[in-house]
Amino acid sequence: MKKFKLFLSIIIFFIITSCGYQPIYSKNPNRNAELLSISVENIKDRPGQILRNSLINQINPEGKRVISKYRLRVEISENREDLAYRKDMSATRSDLVVAAKYSLTEIKTGKILLKEETRSISSFDVVESVYATLVAEKDARSKSLNVLSDNIFTALVVFFKNK
Repeated sequence: MKKFKLFLSIIIFFIITSCGYQPIYSKNPNRNAELLSISVENIKDRPGQILRNSLINQINPEGKRVISKYRLRVEISENREDLAYRKDMSATRSDLVVAAKYSLTEIKTGKILLKEETRSISSFDVVESVYATLVAEKDARSKSLNVLSDNIFTALVVFFKNK
């Protein structure tokens, strides 16, 4: 009987105090309205187009038409670093480092609300076939851009959650 009372009191204690956990991906319409009102500016080059499309799909997956209150500006840079070498000094493994600097600006006032940087590193094999190497590099770039998109979206969700 004492064990049952102890167990019951512990359960009641946890229910009353709770940990304060709140999911950031909730269906809260206020937060979603804020996210929907973000306009993503064009990003130069093909990787920029891919990143922009991914961000738009995450921010506004249903494609709702909303008046823009915020502008998201993203600049990406890419660097390829060779890691492993053969005896003839040709690379066998490379890292593709893709970095994104982004800022969230309020359109009405022009005030920068959020300014951060994120980056992603993907590795790929450099083989004798040029085509296979190009496909591997393209896949590494695609994966890096998806990671960047996820990081930026998470930062925006957290920003609006804490706002």
